Amino acid sequence: MAENETFEAAPRRPHINGKVQKWLKSTRDEDGDLLAGNWVASIMPHLRLLETSSEGCHSSVSFVFTVQPEHCNRMHSLHGGCIATIFDFTTTMVMALVTRPGFWQSMGVSRSLNVTYLRPAAAGTELLIECEIVQVGKTLATLKGIMRTKKDGRITATCEHGKVNNDSRSHLS
Repeated sequence: MAENETFEAAPRRPHINGKVQKWLKSTRDEDGDLLAGNWVASIMPHLRLLETSSEGCHSSVSFVFTVQPEHCNRMHSLHGGCIATIFDFTTTMVMALVTRPGFWQSMGVSRSLNVTYLRPAAAGTELLIECEIVQVGKTLATLKGIMRTKKDGRITATCEHGKVNNDSRSHLS
């Protein structure tokens, strides 16, 4: 996949996809290059937005990620730290679906990230990452992520991600 095709979204709900696209593009400069110091730089070229959905109080985002050798540990499977980083980034992206002026404008900061590792994924494996909002309030949010192999749907890892709203205090009162 070419680097400029990294974030091609499904056209199903363009107004919703656009909110996630905006946040994803904020990791790049005006030429489309990843910003210096971006700690997810080795992940972003291999992460593709698949679909967004926002129906009533249920919002979700799904991605496809292709494991690269540089993301693997000594046993040639996706490193646990890389999995946690992917979940941190992708579960945060679902918050883009609920942001509005005065409500989670900056999408918050992590309060907790609990990852459960279930099975390995080798280099070359395509993973489907499904993220959803479990709960979002004025100051706290709970997000959920499931990572599974695209080929057979077997779960590789799961996460629960707690976020704290870090918008200015005037927006929270």
